Amino acid sequence: MDFNNREDNNNEPKHSWIASLSPFSYVILVLVIVFFLYQVIGGMMAYLAGAASPDTNVELTRIMLMFGHFMFMLTPTIFLTRLRTPKLKETFRLNAPPPFLLMLSIFGIILIQPALQGYLHLQDFVLNNLPFFNSVFKEFKEAFELIDAATMKIVTSYSSVEFAVVVLVIAVTPAISEEILFRGFVLKNLEKASRPSIAIFLSGFLFAMYHFQPLNFVPLMLLGFFLGFVVYYSNSIFTGMVCHFFNNFFAAFYIFKFGKDEFDTPHIANSETINTAISGVVSLVLFVIILLVYYRFRVKPQISPEEIE
Repeated sequence: MDFNNREDNNNEPKHSWIASLSPFSYVILVLVIVFFLYQVIGGMMAYLAGAASPDTNVELTRIMLMFGHFMFMLTPTIFLTRLRTPKLKETFRLNAPPPFLLMLSIFGIILIQPALQGYLHLQDFVLNNLPFFNSVFKEFKEAFELIDAATMKIVTSYSSVEFAVVVLVIAVTPAISEEILFRGFVLKNLEKASRPSIAIFLSGFLFAMYHFQPLNFVPLMLLGFFLGFVVYYSNSIFTGMVCHFFNNFFAAFYIFKFGKDEFDTPHIANSETINTAISGVVSLVLFVIILLVYYRFRVKPQISPEEIE
């Protein structure tokens, strides 16, 4: 027997089971953990604190929502990332974005809004006129409208001070925590398991799935794709954070300025249908042009030795 070989094998460094997981498997594991912490543990804490429903105490609900994002989403993401690699700056792309690309990304998030609204109008029209499963869809829609109504109470503000609080809760906080999770941890790990285009698409898909809003799935997936695209090709998480902030800020500002009734998907008169369709198509075309220009001036990512291996 070769005792020398046995001794050498015993001296080999033992990797933890976490290090042995494939990047995709670790992404799923972390998303499950964060979902449990944020939705289940965070939800229980909100319930015990009396903030389970915005109807009871909207201020407390906002505080618990912000606390949950930082404590049960951001903190676990950083901790679980650190278990796999000490290179947090590289994983999260904590680099200053090129000003031109940052400006293009902001234009992109603005230009896509009419197309997203047009899609929601079209979806609403189609689903309301289905020749089958109409009653099932209506029950399904009513159930999710209850969730939307609770969210709307959190987002609605009646003064400048309250609006500033709403912006902090629904624009600043998710722009940090969700970007670190999805465009930081998730995107970087998916890059190790697939081509960049597939990683960007999958990160957008998981982003939409994670929000659990079936009626907004396509807009959320497109938004997730765009955020992944601008983060990857600017090599900066801050590009995604800025775009994410503006996307949520526009919604909060619109509700503050015009009221929540105007924000809900309205019924479009027949005379306005063509104008809505045209604005949606023009918006989508301009958005694609922004993507092409962005790709033309992209920051070519540096491949680390870890990724080569």
